[in-house]
Amino acid sequence: MTEVPREDGGRSGRMGVRLKQVLIVLVGLVLAVVMTFLGLWQMSVFESQRAGTAQARVAQPVVSWSGDQARRGQAGDAYGRRVSVTGTYVASTQVLVGENWPLRVVTGLRMSSGETIPVVRGAVNQGERIAAVPKGTVKVTGVLLASDGQPSGPTTSRVAIPAKVEPALRLEVLAQDWPQPLVPGYLTVSSDAAKAAGMRGAELPLPETDGGERNRGYALQWWAFAAFALGMSIVFARSAGRKGRSGGEGGFRGRRSSGGS
Repeated sequence: MTEVPREDGGRSGRMGVRLKQVLIVLVGLVLAVVMTFLGLWQMSVFESQRAGTAQARVAQPVVSWSGDQARRGQAGDAYGRRVSVTGTYVASTQVLVGENWPLRVVTGLRMSSGETIPVVRGAVNQGERIAAVPKGTVKVTGVLLASDGQPSGPTTSRVAIPAKVEPALRLEVLAQDWPQPLVPGYLTVSSDAAKAAGMRGAELPLPETDGGERNRGYALQWWAFAAFALGMSIVFARSAGRKGRSGGEGGFRGRRSSGGS
């Protein structure tokens, strides 16, 4: 006598396999979400630490540079700090920098050492007047920054202002027209100093501290782990489904053969 297998047993077995698959994927999804948030948290911590370090460097005592001594070899140690220099502005070097309004107003300051250092005196918006270049010997204090990076795309602004406009403050570009030698860095004066001169304060792009790329890599690792956990949960769920189907078919064939003997 042939034994007819119960459909309820097969159906319950399939439901059990599907439930197991759902649980596996759910665990992987939970792990992926947790790791994603850990990566976001770590990135925010690194960004705040980097910003705090940059601000702390700006808050350090002012570095005074006398105009009688060459400073090209000392610029790297002072990046991100406030530096005080004395010299005379060269009005013919004035240039506007930026791809969108407001634009930075940059003028070369000639020190008695013979070196020229670019100074961001402030910023102007469309239709605003550019403050006149101060005459005579002046003392300027600003944050020393390295040359801007290469713009990612073509210049987007088309400004009708009687001055040369550059998309970024790149010293190698200024060196083509400015008196030599140039200090490998530029100063950005404070917002108060810019307002006192009749302009708005320019944006201060603080330099990144050491380890920024490495720290971002740590955060990216969490996101890679999240993707791996989710992918492996799907693989395990499929494997469990295949094993459940093969087991069910084997049991069904076994019952049929035993019933027919």
